[in-house]
Amino acid sequence: MRLSKVLGALLLGISMLTAAATAQAALQIEITGGINEGRRVVVLPFKYNVQAQTDVSSIVSADLMRSGKFSPVTYNQLPAAAIVNNTVNFDALASMGAEAVVTGEVNSSADGNAYSVVYQIYGVQGGNKGKLLTEPRMVNANAAQLRQAAHLISDRTYELLTGQKGAFRTRIAYIVYRFGDRYPYQLMTADYDGYNEIPILRSTEPIMTPNWSPDGKRLVYVSFERRAPAIFVQDIFTKQRTKLASFKGLNSSPAWSPDGNKIAFTLSKDGQPEIYYYDLVNSRLNRVTTNRAIDTEPSWSSDSQSIYFTSERGGRAQIYSVNINTKEAQRVTYQGAMNLSARPIPGSDALIVITRSNGYRVARVDSDGSIYMLTTSSLDESPSVSPNGSMVIFSTVYQGRKGLALVSTDGRFKANLPSSTSGEISAPAWGPLPER
Repeated sequence: MRLSKVLGALLLGISMLTAAATAQAALQIEITGGINEGRRVVVLPFKYNVQAQTDVSSIVSADLMRSGKFSPVTYNQLPAAAIVNNTVNFDALASMGAEAVVTGEVNSSADGNAYSVVYQIYGVQGGNKGKLLTEPRMVNANAAQLRQAAHLISDRTYELLTGQKGAFRTRIAYIVYRFGDRYPYQLMTADYDGYNEIPILRSTEPIMTPNWSPDGKRLVYVSFERRAPAIFVQDIFTKQRTKLASFKGLNSSPAWSPDGNKIAFTLSKDGQPEIYYYDLVNSRLNRVTTNRAIDTEPSWSSDSQSIYFTSERGGRAQIYSVNINTKEAQRVTYQGAMNLSARPIPGSDALIVITRSNGYRVARVDSDGSIYMLTTSSLDESPSVSPNGSMVIFSTVYQGRKGLALVSTDGRFKANLPSSTSGEISAPAWGPLPER
């Protein structure tokens, strides 16, 4: 059978996808800025040979769009000439600018207790027209894992077409505040798209600024449970936790180094707020900055040898970096009246910052120091960059309530993530890439 016939056959039999409602996400993604110039990838409906409640193709399409690099084309968006008599017309797809087709099917696993998802990625342009770009791949998953199986297909599609790893199986952490609850402050984790929310800590007092360990097994955060700020490290699986810093005064903004061996934070135990880090290998506290101005909001460079931070030592808040060995600091940002909350973009020399411009907005600082605005909102804060450098999650005010939002690092995709339950959400932190 010709490949076009094989693809066409996979369009049949999708009625086994049940109409039952899927689990509701804790965060509902509402797209506020789409892209028209992204690379076109056709995502066809997967064939279902078994009943399931998860629409794999819809998840793949949504993932690729949120990356900011793709403009996925779904079956109902295709021109009539693209599929005729259940046969895919690759020439028609090529003429509309598509470069690949993703398709597959969902079957019952060999033991009948789970699912087996098989997917294929075909080329569309030039010498790849109608050719498999990768051998058919199989993903096994139970009902609870079917969304993750879809995210895995998105990851592999993204990596195949861009050469960079996808970040669709990652998790985020954030703080939920529900006024009137017995424990109004809650530290939560969830899939990046808001599904599979898990509570990590509930408290009557504020919890702030969570940050992930590089292995994705622990979180470091600030808790006011003793009516004073203290920094804790907590295992997200065992729930065991260790107090890392509870000095007199400020204990804030913990940040785990990429090598996993150090945690930076801000302390005011010696007077002005300064940058310190705790060496987890030799259990030693190290002071990094010494200045009469306020130094805060540390964030590590990719080699774990330098720390970006916010300082007013130049008169107004700007971004600086300091080498943890030489203790030499240098100014990084010069454009803009005020720049805060620097977060390096993995795989590049650029930074994500909050800049003051008609309010406080998410922006990208490129290697030449130029600033590119990514958002048009005015009360943005707490940015966190996806581990593959493609997206930023941040806190903002949406419809009068504090919530989360997404923007791609090139600014081409924007979305708000309002909570499906009452309360306000803040301080998002993007977790690391999962193991293969």
